[in-house]
Amino acid sequence: MSASNPNTQDLPSFEDAIDRLEEIVSSMEEDQLSLEAMVNAYENGARLLKHCRNQIETSRQRVDFITAQLENPEATTLTPFDPAAAESAASEDSARPAAVRSTSARRSTTSSGKTSSTDDEDIRLF
Repeated sequence: MSASNPNTQDLPSFEDAIDRLEEIVSSMEEDQLSLEAMVNAYENGARLLKHCRNQIETSRQRVDFITAQLENPEATTLTPFDPAAAESAASEDSARPAAVRSTSARRSTTSSGKTSSTDDEDIRLF
């Protein structure tokens, strides 16, 4: 979380956010909530879900960065990981429709004519 972004200063850790999301879902399923309470719970859940997705994307980018350095340290001219930039990129990516995000994998053609993916299709953390 970035101290320069006032919207993220009050957000919980990933684990706390997941716990709170579970509480919200349970409350919405089991309790007799008023319409206003239901909408407020939904709004809080949506905010927490966005926060969790951003943290997952930031973590994925960190893993990609570390993996790139491990696989080819001589050719890697990447700058150190910047969580603020990753958070911004994750926010922009989460605003795109899922269909657009899923088709944005980069593919290249090898000299043998086979298509290879530069996306992380083979390794999934989540």
